[in-house]
This record gives sequence, C-alpha cells and structure tokens, in this order.
Amino acid sequence: MRRFLFLPALLLLGVAIACGGGSSSPPPPTGTLALRLGSDSFPGYDQVVVSLEKVEASRDGSSWVPLGDVKATFDLMAIQNGQSALIIPATRLNTGTYTQFRLTWATVNYLDQSRQPSYVTPTGAATGQILTMPASTVATGAITISDSVTTSAQIMLNGQQAVQQRAGVQPFRFTATGQAYNLGAIATIAGNVSDASGPLAAVEVFAETVDGLGTATLQRRAFTNASGDYRLEALPKGGTYFVVAQPAGTSVSYHAAAGDPVDAAAATSYPMNLVFASPVSPGDLNLTISPASTDSQVTWGELRQALPTGTAGNQFLIVRSQTAASGIAQDQIGFLGLAPGLYGITAQRSTSGAAPAMKVGPSITINASATTNATLSYP
Repeated sequence: MRRFLFLPALLLLGVAIACGGGSSSPPPPTGTLALRLGSDSFPGYDQVVVSLEKVEASRDGSSWVPLGDVKATFDLMAIQNGQSALIIPATRLNTGTYTQFRLTWATVNYLDQSRQPSYVTPTGAATGQILTMPASTVATGAITISDSVTTSAQIMLNGQQAVQQRAGVQPFRFTATGQAYNLGAIATIAGNVSDASGPLAAVEVFAETVDGLGTATLQRRAFTNASGDYRLEALPKGGTYFVVAQPAGTSVSYHAAAGDPVDAAAATSYPMNLVFASPVSPGDLNLTISPASTDSQVTWGELRQALPTGTAGNQFLIVRSQTAASGIAQDQIGFLGLAPGLYGITAQRSTSGAAPAMKVGPSITINASATTNATLSYP
C-alpha cells in the first residue's frame, strides 16, 4: 500500500508539465539590417587596398553584437563616387538604436594572397607600398532597428584622414575615421563636370557646408569618372550644401567654381552640373606645417577662395584639400596645379579621431608657372 502514497505528487507533476510549468519569455523583437561600405576620395594615390575581416555593432560601446564575417578585400578608390559595396547582407538584429560599428581589419588579402592584406599605390608609382592598419576602426552614427522592418545603412570612410605618410621604414598608415548613415535619411548630389571640349575625368568634387560664422567644412568628396560624372552620397537631409571643384593637371588648371546652394530637404538625389571655362597655366604651393604630427595625430591642409554661389552672393569655400606628409620636424603638403589667384590657407589637425583643431594662415597669391612657399605653426 505504501506505493500509493506517491500518486498525488506524480499527478501534480503531470499537471504542471501539461500546463507548461516554468514559463519562458517570448523572444525579443527583431528587425533586419543590410550594411554597405563606401569611401570618400583622397588625392595622391591610384590604389588604397584594405582587407576587412568582420563587422560588429554596439548600442553602448561596450557590448558588441556580431553582424557577420566579411572576409573581403576592397580598393577604397573603387568604392567612392557612389560605388559602395555590400558587406553585410540582410541580417536579423534585435531592435534598438546602434551607435557604433566596429570594422576588424584582416591579415590576409582575400583577392590575392600573394599580396599584402593592405597596401597603397601612390599616384604614378610602379609598385604598391605596405599600408599599416590598426586592428580595428570604429564608425559612429545612430542606426535604429525597428520591429519587423528592413533598414539599409552605409559606413562612409572619411577622405580627409584616410592615409597619412610618415617618416620611417613603412611610411603609409591608415588613419581614416568613419560614420554610419541610415540610407533612408540621407541625400545625394550627382552631376557632371565638363569644359567646352567635353567631360573632365578625375576631378575631385566637394560637398561642403557653411556655418553661421562663414566657415566651410567638407562633408563628402569624390573623383569624377571617365565620363565626368560624380556622385556625392551620405549627405544628411536637412542641410544646405555647396558643390565645389577645381580641375587640375600638371600643365593646366581651371579657376575653381561652385554651384548654387543645394537645400537637401528630402532623402533624394539632387542634380548639379559644373561647367568650366578654358584652362590656364597653373602654379604650385608648398605648405609647411610645424611641428610635425605625432603618432596619434593626422593633419591636412585646405585652400579656400571666395566663389559666387548664386543669389546668395560669394561664399568662402574650400577648393582644395590634401592630407599632409609628416616628417621628423614638420608636415609638408604640395598643392599642384593651382589656377593663379588669391587663396586663403587653413590647416586641420585631429588627435586620435577627436574634432580637428583649425589653424588659419595668411592669404597668398599663386602665380602661373611659379612655386610659392607658405608656413603655418601650431602652438
């Protein structure tokens, strides 16, 4: 008879199992993210090749969620001008706002394992040079993933700080910062650059904003293709942008020109063509900046001019921008192919990706077929 003493307990256990005892929580809501990689242009290089291992996302900068293994090699010069690459296809992700995206760089070249995983080919050079990479680069920007919604985003690498040349055995270092954008909340400016003879290829075109003090800041930059077409992408909607270019060559140049301001109120594409007058004989500028950048700094120089921009009158806009080569005591920038005229000089120096510190120099006149020297000093 003792065996029947356990029957009530067994019956209660069976009821608990039947009713789903130990209830579990429902899965968290998820959305879908597709992620692309793009790059600004930057002068001085025919190739900038990097190899990407994986991408992670974070909402707080401490907990990282894997988005996927990329295992691909890219020439950054090939993914500028609207030619971005899909690096993470549609992937499930818990809802929330992700503010940081970590790119881990690879130690193998996935296109050609006999080549360095990352290298640069300076303009006109016969061979590539090793590009020293950090272990990872973190791109910032708020990307919100909503329940059952597909979101497309893009990481853009900044052209002002992409590669800096330093004195040493391996002088080329990858120093780019990056920002992530929701593709549903950005505008694009696209058009053609030409003169009376036809399209102008390999012209660097800038999109820039001007603040209330009249200071211009570069937002995007791209080289025109063989047909003279350009595409400036990842411009946050709601801004007013000025499109500027100054075509340049070793023997001819053009006076810089700017289009009418573009009020990018919507996430759409805005047209802007630039037509230049006849080329002129250029001059050059050698800019020296002291002291030299430290290992944690990146320095670039800018040339500015007052340009007509429609009914708003003249704006003091950036017409050339180039990263400095850092030596032992000084940084150097060679601005080649400048149309004769008056230019304002500024330098920007960023420390470990922080907001850059601007140094304003004197205005200087560039003469045809002559080289002018100028200096700037940081305190």
